Amino acid sequence: MTKLNDAVGTAKVVYETAKDGAGVAAVGAKTTALDVAKAVAGVAATIGAIGFDDVLGWVGLARKRSPFSTLAILGAGIVVGAGVAMLLSPTSGEALRRDILNRLDGMKRQAGRGLDQAERKVQEKVSGAVDAVKGAGSSSEAAPGNSMYGLEGGRQGGESGHHLS
Repeated sequence: MTKLNDAVGTAKVVYETAKDGAGVAAVGAKTTALDVAKAVAGVAATIGAIGFDDVLGWVGLARKRSPFSTLAILGAGIVVGAGVAMLLSPTSGEALRRDILNRLDGMKRQAGRGLDQAERKVQEKVSGAVDAVKGAGSSSEAAPGNSMYGLEGGRQGGESGHHLS
């Protein structure tokens, strides 16, 4: 009978070991399944985040930029290139600083001249517009109530209702 008891005991141990092994395998399978689900969700999120510009970039294409952004990038490149060239030039620090200040002063004077020219042009345009309006006002005084803007052209008390100068 001891052999039978030993066989039953061995069977119980084998059964418990198989049960524990199956539990560990189930937990491992569950963990693996969750990891796979997380990986699939991550891939789906990555695919969802891919935009049209990304796809165009992969094939070497891009959407057309506005000319202003292209010019801005070009200008920034010129400025950076000039700065690097000045910093790597074989001049002393004092001479480089003096050269930079001279160039900045020259740019400042040039900007001032450009501003003065623009101001003169604006004043000329405004003067021309004022003269044109005064001319239109004097021609409408000959026939009161018949101005090109539908306004009364007559004077009241020696002054018109609007002053443009």
